[in-house]
Amino acid sequence: MASWFRTPRNAELSILYYLETELSNDWSGVTLVKSFKNASKASLPVVCVELLDDNPIWREIGSHELIDVFGISIDIFATSNGQRLDLASYVRDKIKDGCVFYTHSQQSGSPQTLVRTDAGRIQVASFLEDRKVEIFDNVEGHDRFRHVISIQVRVTQ
Repeated sequence: MASWFRTPRNAELSILYYLETELSNDWSGVTLVKSFKNASKASLPVVCVELLDDNPIWREIGSHELIDVFGISIDIFATSNGQRLDLASYVRDKIKDGCVFYTHSQQSGSPQTLVRTDAGRIQVASFLEDRKVEIFDNVEGHDRFRHVISIQVRVTQ
């Protein structure tokens, strides 16, 4: 029996899958992780994707139907300021047009293997921020050349 995920989890996994595919085609040595806590465990450079919130809006006045709007954070941890700028520009260019929305399921007996089914599109509704993360102490390691891109996305099916 398959285990199905809900829309927020499917949206996050769809964006992760899309960026993983694109990064592997165009960059070498960039690690993609889900969740901010996993970023510090990976070697630089790292791109981290995490769904932060679900802010549904009413489809129309008087309707009881909601449209899910998800807040996604994409954190970039680079080895230099130039690499930070290049990766941020690359990610922004890739994500701006959206990507395929997949429903994901796990097969019993093999929970590590996800089965994807095309179920629509993820559209970027807005860019909330796209900036260097400034930390004013002498920072070394992962946070030294960090960038954040925050977006709101919608799923259309």
